[in-house]
Amino acid sequence: MEQPVVLITGATGGLGEGFVKAFAQAGYHVVIHTHQNIERARVLKEFVLAQGQEALIIQAELEKHKEAQETIEHVLNAFGRLDVLINNAGLKRDGAIDLLSEEDFDAVLNVNLKAVYNLIKFAVPPMKEAKFGRIINISSGIALTGREHNVNYAASKAALHGLTKSLAKELGPFNITVNIIAPGLVETPMTDYVTPEQKKAYIENVPLRRLGTPEDMAHAALFFADVRSGFISNQILCVNGGNHSA
Repeated sequence: MEQPVVLITGATGGLGEGFVKAFAQAGYHVVIHTHQNIERARVLKEFVLAQGQEALIIQAELEKHKEAQETIEHVLNAFGRLDVLINNAGLKRDGAIDLLSEEDFDAVLNVNLKAVYNLIKFAVPPMKEAKFGRIINISSGIALTGREHNVNYAASKAALHGLTKSLAKELGPFNITVNIIAPGLVETPMTDYVTPEQKKAYIENVPLRRLGTPEDMAHAALFFADVRSGFISNQILCVNGGNHSA
């Protein structure tokens, strides 16, 4: 059997790096998408190659329809297949609703929702043809609980839940599963805005008494991606240490 291929968006972020490393170690060829951090993408490519797998770097603004289409074409030209799509790229621009700019609202919706739609649109045909696919959308616990000053981010991720649930029903007959990972607070550069005091207070509400790690999220993604997980679809897996309050 040929080695499977995974496309990871936002691969140079904290969670993305965790996905790249875990899937490379699990025997996947890895497509490393980045918006602008080419240098970090090259470092990750070297990691993948060191595991004996092939790696491809793609730089694109996936919220642009044509660039999403070209991304999938590039993957298929390089590998001839796409088995797993992890929609991980995300943008967070917070603000009180009366101060939140239209530009920031639109930017977050474009990256967190429209880019996912764009990429899935072009990834589905080869998955249908292969009669196999795993689509894993990375959401957030904020989509389930809400949070002040996060209306654009929460709305984009909650919309992702609706998209996922509908797609799971639409694509199931083609042996394509669609699932969500909803992380709790994870120690990554994207969460640098959280103060030490806020992290301490958060951890006190987590039954497992720690923050999440990129490795925790990667383990969940590998579970959804596994060929043995073919009867698991339309699920929201909250990887949050048991905390459902935030």
